[in-house]
Amino acid sequence: MLLRFSALCLIGLLLGDAAQAQTSVATPETHCLVLPLAPAQRASQATLIVEAAVRSSRSFWDAAHQRIYTAHQVQVFSSFKGQAPTELTVLTEGGTVDLNRHELTNTLTLQPGQQGILFLVPAAFPGTESAGPAWVAYGSQQGLIGYDLATGTAADLFQQYGAVGSAFYQRLTTLTTEPRRVVQPNPELAAALARQQQPPVVARGTAPVVSALSPTSIPAGTGAVLTISGSGFGATRGAGFVEFRNADNGGTSLVKPQDQDYVSWTDTRIQVRVPSLGRGLNDALSPAGSGQVRITTTDQLVATSSAAITVPYAISNVQLTGTNQILRPGPINQNGRGGYTFRFEASFASNTAAVTAFRNALATWRCQSAMNWDVDPTPRTSRGPKEDGENSIGFDYAEADLPVNVLGRTTSYYRGCFKPSGGVAFAVQEIDMQFDDATTWQFGPLPAVTPQLDFESVAVHELGHAQQLAHVILPRAVMHYAVARGQTSRLINQDDVTGGRLVLRTRGFVPQGCGSGPMLPAPLTGLAATTTTAGIALSWTTQDECFLDNFVVERSLAADTSAWQTLATVPRATGNSYRYLDAQPQPGLRYYRLRLRRPATSFGPASLDNTVPLLAQADAATALQPQLFPVPADDTGLTLQYPATANGRLIVSVVDAIGRRHSVIGLEFLSGLNLLRVPTTSLRPGWYILRFRVPGGQETNLPFVRR
Repeated sequence: MLLRFSALCLIGLLLGDAAQAQTSVATPETHCLVLPLAPAQRASQATLIVEAAVRSSRSFWDAAHQRIYTAHQVQVFSSFKGQAPTELTVLTEGGTVDLNRHELTNTLTLQPGQQGILFLVPAAFPGTESAGPAWVAYGSQQGLIGYDLATGTAADLFQQYGAVGSAFYQRLTTLTTEPRRVVQPNPELAAALARQQQPPVVARGTAPVVSALSPTSIPAGTGAVLTISGSGFGATRGAGFVEFRNADNGGTSLVKPQDQDYVSWTDTRIQVRVPSLGRGLNDALSPAGSGQVRITTTDQLVATSSAAITVPYAISNVQLTGTNQILRPGPINQNGRGGYTFRFEASFASNTAAVTAFRNALATWRCQSAMNWDVDPTPRTSRGPKEDGENSIGFDYAEADLPVNVLGRTTSYYRGCFKPSGGVAFAVQEIDMQFDDATTWQFGPLPAVTPQLDFESVAVHELGHAQQLAHVILPRAVMHYAVARGQTSRLINQDDVTGGRLVLRTRGFVPQGCGSGPMLPAPLTGLAATTTTAGIALSWTTQDECFLDNFVVERSLAADTSAWQTLATVPRATGNSYRYLDAQPQPGLRYYRLRLRRPATSFGPASLDNTVPLLAQADAATALQPQLFPVPADDTGLTLQYPATANGRLIVSVVDAIGRRHSVIGLEFLSGLNLLRVPTTSLRPGWYILRFRVPGGQETNLPFVRR
């Protein structure tokens, strides 16, 4: 099963020619920690320069099973430097193996069908020998000049080259001083260029007009629907499409929503979800950003809105390419204390100013969005990004870990699993960050001045990516796609907070159906409910309390926890340990939750964050008794309320009154309260038994009626 992820830090300024590109290395603006590489430098450093197309891709683990790479089989059409075979292997960092995904910011990704010019050097990634002799793009993302076969043009991260043809090829041969050598024909490119030479088709429809966009402020990647009103759009979408500004490059190119993002299309109204996985330049996946919206009808008539939308924040998504299903990975309670713990590598830990700046950046998100992050003061014993259960922060002192002209990057390690419903959920399993030690950083407390880059500003931005936020085109937002030398942006604003809190409330603080348990809202570090002779006691601990008024203790009044009764409001204390006793618990299994009341700020009114329900038993006779609801069941299915003390899996069967088995399903469950869905649409009205065996225990039979 393959995955497609939104690129978090992709594209920068589009410059005119090689001379401009070389001059731009000294410009004050860098796009998500990528500095331009002049074409002349790429040409001189590359061992092999080829025009090629990616034909297939296969991801694999390295020998240590700590990093995923992707091997791309590339068909070569011509070479501009070196002796090129007809096929070769190009490795890129990251990729997907089963339901494991490694995603690196500021790093080249390739996919089958992609074409362009590759600047290659021999691959030297440790532990990748199983892929055989291979190459890697010099400068990672900047090692590709990608072709747009729809327009017959070429572009890289920082430069547009215009039409692919003799003038374009001549620029390359001038750089390499070697003639172009044709290895084999490139029929796809030839067809694309031939289409550009054909006379335009006379349009049959009426020119479209965009009269209104609603709403004018709308986030990307949340499923929010934009309504485009006007005329001349055509009765059906056909080959038509909508385009948004590309948030990864400031809107210098456009991105198209995917087919499943379109809700409706009529001659006067289009409804489309604003994507964070829009298809953009060189077919890269990028979020929609603020700006005007363009419509192209099935007759290829084009209209651009006079009004613009504002995309205040964008949520990172995951795409299952086999099903085109868009998913949102969620943060988890990785450290068992509510969230994630970062550890500094030794070289980073020795830089006191860098440590202070990073801690300040972490506290900014933690205190405003309730993201539960902390730092282990013990330095990490190993170094470099790898999936090893540690969230590392480091410099690349000892080795050239970062690609040329990449000043830093974040690696997100995603892990997926199948939910009881049959769908897939993804979790952010681990996060590593690495920064270039040779960059002229301002670590604070003074503001940055040119040519410095402000380290705390960059760390706040990268932690936003780690919180699963993508780029926007809003200079006031910390997730703005660009950062300038001499710029100090250490604070987050209301849009950043709104996006970050949406991620946590819809993904982080709620069960995802499988995998590790949900996070605790910061500043919680522990929460438990225990039965005592005096009643049911709730206890919780905190650390570094901030952005907090008090705690609200609630008890469930219904088996499905749809109704809650407030028991008490507990004020903040001078210590970090709290306890509340429910001296009169109701009999049977009871569910409790803690709510953290947040104060009103300039970012918004007072609010509450909920923990997941906790299971407690008021008497031993009813301990750990699963329940079914609603009974009788209907087409919507049954919910098996299953309390558990550890993670596991149930094999559940449905048996009718005469003992015939009608279905068997596997249900994954987590420690705590589980609400597991059991489908009933295939069952006829009648009396049934839901039968399963508790792991390590006896068989359980729960009768129910299907109406």
